[in-house]
Amino acid sequence: MSSGRDNPKDRARRICAGLALLVTGCSATPEPVTSSNAAVIAHRGASGYLPEHTLEAYTVGFEMGADFLEPDLVMSRDGHLVCSHDLTVTSRSNVTFLYPDLVDAAGEVWIKDLFLAELRKIEVTDEDGEGSYRYATFSELLDLTGLLGTRKGEKVGLIPELKAPAWHRERGLPMEGALIDELAKAGYLTRGDPVIVQGFDRDSLQRMRSEHGCSFPLVLCLRKQPKEDDLEWAAENCEGVAPHRASIEDPLTGATTGLLARARELGLSVFPYTFKDEVAAMRRFLHVHRVEGIFTDFPDKGVAARDKP
Repeated sequence: MSSGRDNPKDRARRICAGLALLVTGCSATPEPVTSSNAAVIAHRGASGYLPEHTLEAYTVGFEMGADFLEPDLVMSRDGHLVCSHDLTVTSRSNVTFLYPDLVDAAGEVWIKDLFLAELRKIEVTDEDGEGSYRYATFSELLDLTGLLGTRKGEKVGLIPELKAPAWHRERGLPMEGALIDELAKAGYLTRGDPVIVQGFDRDSLQRMRSEHGCSFPLVLCLRKQPKEDDLEWAAENCEGVAPHRASIEDPLTGATTGLLARARELGLSVFPYTFKDEVAAMRRFLHVHRVEGIFTDFPDKGVAARDKP
């Protein structure tokens, strides 16, 4: 018997049930960013509920009210951008059964060794070993956001990150141009469109501007222990930074560091990562620290934290 309460994972799966039907079937002057309209970013989609970087997870992130969807991107052997945080295929899949000849000494298969047609055959389960999900290409995500945006009446926000762009470039798979071209084909063309390009690789971010004419805001992602000159470099080359939350607030003592104040002095927007099912912590970062946005695996909880101080 139902208790009348909605289990979040059940809700996520129910939203996904309409995905097949959905798939078959802008720029005003921006408001100043305040704690009440800061961005909730669906980290790898609604990855707290469904396998990350799947079309299902992105759809649920949108349905839960996220302002931006965050796709990490790697590249297939034939040059397609693929939504994945890791360079290798997840172990929660049938990849070693399908392609035993591509398994390396560590028992892994690298996405850069797979053609897109091969990648499409791979099935992925959730952490409980349930369900059947597939890798999404960036092009497929853009098709999906086009449909979702039509329903919303405006373009869906995206904050893509290229994973290991120098490593890919060394293997003949340059990524920056492919990213800008895909965005342009989907209608994301100007600085007024809701796209922020982020990355840890400084050279890659610079290439976006100098070689590919990227007009979107850039955000430098920072490691848990930032480099001494990260903020100064970002202030010269980017509009914001995405620091690990522990570099803003000590997770044990709650003491704040000087990073946020220094970023403010330099005119940088700040988007800390990554929040789990932690409404109180997200509320604190949004309404006390007053960051411009947060990355969270649970976008519905992020929206609740923002909208109910």
